[in-house]
Amino acid sequence: MKTSLPAAANIALVLLCSTTFAYGQTDVEARAAEMSQALVKGHVAWKTKLSSPGASVRAKEVERHGPAVKYYLYVSGLPADKLYTVMSWPVGQTKPSPIMQGVSLGKGGVVMCAGRTPEQCGDSSRKDDPVDFDLNAAKGEPYRLALVADDSRVAIVIVPDPILAKDKGCTLSVERLMPRFELAYFTGNGFPANTEVAFDGQSYDEKHTVKTKTDGDGNLQFALMPFVTGHNKGTTSIRAVGTDCSPSAKFDWGN
Repeated sequence: MKTSLPAAANIALVLLCSTTFAYGQTDVEARAAEMSQALVKGHVAWKTKLSSPGASVRAKEVERHGPAVKYYLYVSGLPADKLYTVMSWPVGQTKPSPIMQGVSLGKGGVVMCAGRTPEQCGDSSRKDDPVDFDLNAAKGEPYRLALVADDSRVAIVIVPDPILAKDKGCTLSVERLMPRFELAYFTGNGFPANTEVAFDGQSYDEKHTVKTKTDGDGNLQFALMPFVTGHNKGTTSIRAVGTDCSPSAKFDWGN
């Protein structure tokens, strides 16, 4: 069963703190930065807090043609006798919405359309048909999916075309949280634990240093708005400084 995602049940998002920074920040941009906090927090919560205790889901890539990628999802830790609604929260959409109902969990936890009863999705001639999640992503674009049935739920974020940088055991990644990369969300790991880490960033002639602190496992997160006043597109580069490792990443934003 194919479902193509461009991108409701009420899902409670537990909000987390993060750092947001804007280049060339004006009063208008400062207000935009405040609004972006909620978006970042919701994205982080989708990754870390939305799933029921003990529930998990993994994505298996089964086909790739350029930017088009097909995945199967495999769920563990949720009841197999329930019918689930698939929720999607696309980049550029303010809240999640349902994209498929009557989904079942099959052998090995595969997300499928059983097609055996009217309540189950799928064609009765193609019973137990795994759902094809066809994603066509821009660079660094996350796809946020969840299966929900009453208080049973599990969520996943898939980035088919990730932006990753590695150096001496440290990793830095950036995700596109708005369609034109108006908001960029960074995560990192492998850095010294409980330490302030600085990143030098540049968009056009705007140069700034972003500082954030790692947790006890050496992980970090921060966000920035790379747009520069007077420009409708550009490239932002960012690099860790002052540590033994210096991963460096860049991405294009705008039209």
